[in-house]
Order: sequence, then structure tokens, then C-alpha cells
Amino acid sequence: MNEKPFSPRIASAIFLVLALQALPAFSQSPQTSRLAGILDALAASHYEDQLQAAFGTFTYEYSELATPFSRWLQDEVTFAVPVATRVRLFNRAAASAMDPAFRDLYADFFASNHVDALLSGRYFQEGEAVRVRMELTSLKNGNLIGTGEFFFDRSSIPRGVAVAPDPRAASTAKALSGLLGPGAGAGGGGGDGATSAAARLDALVVSLSTDRGPGGAYRDGEKLTVMATVNKDAYLKLYHVDVDGNAKLIWPNRFGGGSGALRAGTAVTIPAPGDPFDFLLGPPYGTEFIKAVASTVPFADREADFQELGGDARGAITRGLSLGVRGSGAQAVAGQDEAQAGGRAVPRQAEALASYVILGK
Repeated sequence: MNEKPFSPRIASAIFLVLALQALPAFSQSPQTSRLAGILDALAASHYEDQLQAAFGTFTYEYSELATPFSRWLQDEVTFAVPVATRVRLFNRAAASAMDPAFRDLYADFFASNHVDALLSGRYFQEGEAVRVRMELTSLKNGNLIGTGEFFFDRSSIPRGVAVAPDPRAASTAKALSGLLGPGAGAGGGGGDGATSAAARLDALVVSLSTDRGPGGAYRDGEKLTVMATVNKDAYLKLYHVDVDGNAKLIWPNRFGGGSGALRAGTAVTIPAPGDPFDFLLGPPYGTEFIKAVASTVPFADREADFQELGGDARGAITRGLSLGVRGSGAQAVAGQDEAQAGGRAVPRQAEALASYVILGK
């Protein structure tokens, strides 16, 4: 990911919707016909004869990681849609719209476009085939409209289109998970029984996504937008980890964010409207990560923004997570909303991880 200072920006990168234009004539393959049939079957139970769908994410089973196959699959679906009779498609990824935390960011999207559902899926290798499980989910209420499976013969997938995640990406994802240790994280809390259940219900939660969902696929030259929010007043740090495992602080930064204090339910986007930079994606290709860490108490240190922190990503990020002392310097925005343990306030912390893959043109 490259920061491009002062490059021109479109008015609203998050909400740009390109209606799928009429595709040039092509020879309809049996695979295209079968895939179109699956799409129609997914929508069979919908009350309308034809529904409009937007792309969600397609990730490798159980990993939440996108691979080159993700974008190839989206292209195959795009070719199949004109053959289908019950599904039409906006060539626009809107996976993060399913997260209630980011719903308000899509107000313009829903106001100006009639979109009924999100098309997403998971896939994995099964012998000489790739099994794809597709889901069509209502954007109105989150209910599942339909599910279906499709098999691609490995021979039909172009050479060089990897299906499984790169082992290095899988290793980085594992290393960046659980930085706060047991008893912390999005679930928060700790302990056993009712105490643990109550702590989970009252936990600090940080939500994180890219504009194409938490496992998006981008091509060289496309732009990335990161979105994050918290369910309680907290302090937030966002880190970017590149293909080579180098970590950088990207929020708060010199252009905004101040101390990193964020009010509950307020979504931050990076770049924010008016920021003099873009995240323009390019080589080296592969999987990159965004790591979010939140705390109800200010962090003690503020790393330099947009600069490699040095060392492995896990260690580099962890070094910046020590907390400040309440009562001296900046005050926690959470005030009284902290857990109590033995009569003393215990800071709440939470974390989240999102990934995306960069592909060649």
C-alpha cells in the first residue's frame, strides 16, 4: 500500500456505484450456464421476480483470507449474471454494509440505489475441484435468502490463480491475532460462568473493515479505504502490515485523529474526506492486513505515522500498546464505563484484524 499525498480524490470513494453495463457478446460456456442456474436458485425464495445484488467477500474456508481466486470468481459471476433471470448485479463490493456498525456510512448508497442483497461465499480445494459455497443475504434485515454450492474443475481455473492462501499470509494472520492475550479482545471479559457472560455483554468491541469487506480483493491501481468504530468511548490505534510483514501506524495520524479518542458509534474512515492522501494499491502483490486495537485508557506512546516501526509486525505493534496512567495527562474518554475488579477500575481493551489481497491488473 502506497500513500499518495495530494493526489486527486473522487468525491465519495466508499459510495461509488457502477451499474453493470451490457457486456459484449461472448460464447456461453456450460460452466457459465450452470453458474447462472445457481444464482437463480439462490434467489428462488425471494418475493420479487428479480433482485439486485452487490458483491460481498469471497474468502478461503475458515481463514477469512481472500486469494487471487476470489477476484477470478467474482469475474466469473459477473459473466454469468446476464444469463441468469432472477439476479442482477451492481459491480460494487458492499460487504461492510452488513455490519450494523458501518450501516450509516452507506446511507447515500441505499438512498440512491435499489440493492436487495449481498452475494458472498467461501471456497476450498476438494481433490481436483474447488468447492464454492455461495450465500445471498438480505441487506434489509440480514436474513439468508438462499445458499448453493458450485464446483470448478481445477483445470478450468487459469494457471497462476492461487486458490489457497499463501502460507506466509496465513502465518502473519495468526501472529497478528490475539495481541492482547486471553481475557481481552473483541469478546473482552474473562473469568467463568455468569461473571464471564456479563463481561462479554458489556465488553468493549472494535469493528474493522475495508470498503470491500474484511477480506476484500483489489487490483493494482485501485484505492483502499479503511473503516473502524467502537461500541464504547475509547482510544483507537490502526496499523497497516504490508506483504513483507512491516507495520506502520496509520491512525491517528498527522492529518487527523488527535489523541485517538473515538466516541461510541462514530465511524472513522482512513483516508477521511479531505485528507491529502490516498491508499493506492500496487506491487508487491499479496495479502496485507489492518490491525485495530482499542482501549478505554489512553495509550502511553504515539508512534510516528506512516513509517515502518521495525522488527516483526507482532512485536512492533505490541510495543506501542502500553497504557497511560489515569489522572495524569490525557483522560480516558470512557469515564465511568470501565470494568471493576476488586474495587478498582480495570481498563477495557479490544482488537480486530482485517485483511485484503492485492492482485496484478
